[in-house]
Amino acid sequence: MTQTTPQTPERSSRTPYVGAIAFFILLIVVGLVALVPRLRHRDELKVEAETVSGPPIVLATKLKAADAGGHLDMPASIQAFEQTPIFARTSGYVKARYVDIGDHVKKGQLLAQIEDPQTAQALLQAKAALAQVKAQVAQVQANAELSKTTNQRWQSLVREGVVAQQDADQKRAQAGADAAAVVAAQANVAASEANVKNLTEQVSFSRVVAPFSGIILSRSIDTGSLISSGSQTGVTQMFTLAQADTVRVFANVPQTSSVGLKKGQIAKVAVRELPGQMFTGTIERTSNSIDLATRTLLVEVDLKNDGRILPGMYATVLLDVPRGGAPPVLLPANALVVRTAGPQAVVIDSNNVAHFKNLVLGRDLGAATEVVSGVKVGDMVVLSPGDTVAEGVQVKPALQ
Repeated sequence: MTQTTPQTPERSSRTPYVGAIAFFILLIVVGLVALVPRLRHRDELKVEAETVSGPPIVLATKLKAADAGGHLDMPASIQAFEQTPIFARTSGYVKARYVDIGDHVKKGQLLAQIEDPQTAQALLQAKAALAQVKAQVAQVQANAELSKTTNQRWQSLVREGVVAQQDADQKRAQAGADAAAVVAAQANVAASEANVKNLTEQVSFSRVVAPFSGIILSRSIDTGSLISSGSQTGVTQMFTLAQADTVRVFANVPQTSSVGLKKGQIAKVAVRELPGQMFTGTIERTSNSIDLATRTLLVEVDLKNDGRILPGMYATVLLDVPRGGAPPVLLPANALVVRTAGPQAVVIDSNNVAHFKNLVLGRDLGAATEVVSGVKVGDMVVLSPGDTVAEGVQVKPALQ
């Protein structure tokens, strides 16, 4: 009888351990593959850092002063020399309209006619009342003349003792009353004449005329429109009239450039829509006060207009501004550093050590900025300072 030997599960029990060991070895290989390049890169950076000798090289420039005379370009707005809305001085319907938008009108030219029958009727009544009171004046003057003559006669008779004194006194009083009636009647005539004059003026307001020569900018009425007198809110404005043969150009000059500006100074005006053309005007007036909100001086330049410049246009005013003291320092735009501490510049001292200096800025000229204080002419500043430039760091300047 053959005896069989039982098989042990030794081989099968080893299988999980072999798999775990293989997985662990795989993880080690993957880690080495990922870590080796980083270690190699770190070693390369270290070698590169060790091979670099000396301080970092930075671009630098020496500061210069601005020109002795300042040149200023400012945004400005153009307005008509005279511009006014025209409202009706009497109420009624528009009987006729004679002008429209864009029409050139002369001073005193008839713009529109308003039909106001009530005022016209009131004028007729006032004239009739004036004629009536004038007739009353003639009547009371005749009565006063008669009373005066009668009083003189009675006073003669009372001296002769022919009539009683009381009767003579009554005649004197009557003469005085009639003379006072003449004065009252003359006052009534003056009042009636003033009323007629007032109504005549009101009737003349039915003719709407131009207060000065100019151009009609807007029209808000047509024939038949109902018009109310006055200029309160809700009252229809009839026309807007502007005189633009000469225009006013308003600009706000910064406080730093306001000293030295005077009446009669030449100013150049450029309009973007008219390229290549420069218009010459003069400063006619200034506000003579610095605006507290903007710290600017309002300047008005008067400019002769040949019709090409339209009121309301945006313009640029160019001024030569005299300086009151020493010219400021010009800092290149790429040398300005703006931080929480405010505007700064990196100045390199005689030992090539970088220092951050706080600045007080003036005008921004685009490519450069005027510096009121903080740096001086001849200082060497870093251009476009990077992260390698810090306070107290030794640098190697490369002058531009």
